Amino acid sequence: MEYKQLKYSPVSVNGYSLVPIRMEDRELIRKWRNDQMYHLRQQKALTESQQETYFKEVVAKLFEIEQPTQYLFSYVRDEECMGYGGLVHINYEKSSAELSFIMNTELEAAAFRFHWTNYLQLIENIAFKQLNLNRIFTYAYDLRPHLYPILEDRGFSLERLIPNALMEEGKSIAAVIHSKWNAQLRKATLLDSDLTFQWAQDPTVRRYAFNPNEITKEGHEAWFRNKLADPLSEYFILETAAGDPLGSFRIDFNSRSSTGLISYLIAPEYHGKGWGIAMLVLGQAAAKQIGLSGLIGEVMPENSSSSAIFVKLGYDAEVLSDRIRYQKSL
Repeated sequence: MEYKQLKYSPVSVNGYSLVPIRMEDRELIRKWRNDQMYHLRQQKALTESQQETYFKEVVAKLFEIEQPTQYLFSYVRDEECMGYGGLVHINYEKSSAELSFIMNTELEAAAFRFHWTNYLQLIENIAFKQLNLNRIFTYAYDLRPHLYPILEDRGFSLERLIPNALMEEGKSIAAVIHSKWNAQLRKATLLDSDLTFQWAQDPTVRRYAFNPNEITKEGHEAWFRNKLADPLSEYFILETAAGDPLGSFRIDFNSRSSTGLISYLIAPEYHGKGWGIAMLVLGQAAAKQIGLSGLIGEVMPENSSSSAIFVKLGYDAEVLSDRIRYQKSL
């Protein structure tokens, strides 16, 4: 069977591939899910009848829908099903999807890293190259910390922790969200001067700037050149995998502190599309790479959208006379 909106030709990684989920794999999948309930969002063991109904009434219909809320795949080697997973809870407005993956229970202990690494490479190809999604993420109870280095090796960043997501034998367990974006930060160059000037003088950007004075092109060029040459400043451009610029991210710091002050903006045409979170998540990773252990961001009180992003990503707020200061340890 084939999905309507996915013109997908299976690729192979280490002899394994993903194919649209096969009905004949349903009983294996049921067994694996019941074996691994401890880390799944599944409260009770699935019966054979329940699995049969689910595949007939939910899975089969995914192949008939123009924009299904999930794309499910069998993870196979030589036609033998070794696991299953997919893109679930797809949000088409935000171009985002959660990843799910379960492997044969026997492989969990024997080859966990090998199969997760295979799977991530395969599903990223579908998500970013076939469906052109902006963001993929994992939502996992904090029960398998050995998964996190695998995600980080594949370019995922820790996005946030959700405390008290699960109670297990009287113990509170957090949920951990790692995300990967179909975009990256690159170092800014002098060729970005005109572009950053256009962004900085846009009325929607100036509205929340602490410096209300008009920006001149000559003044911006001098300031921009100085920032690029400053050893205590790191300036980045966020761009899509296709090279389309989305905004800028800057970290200023000093030799006496391991905390950096950040400033970022999203290009006006990309406002409201989730790129502010991408900017901060990727910016945090960049800050770690240069040895910083904390970040501070300051916003005007009326800048509710930026405030919401800082709060969502776990920054602590301090209300000052003319601004709100957000701080986070990395």
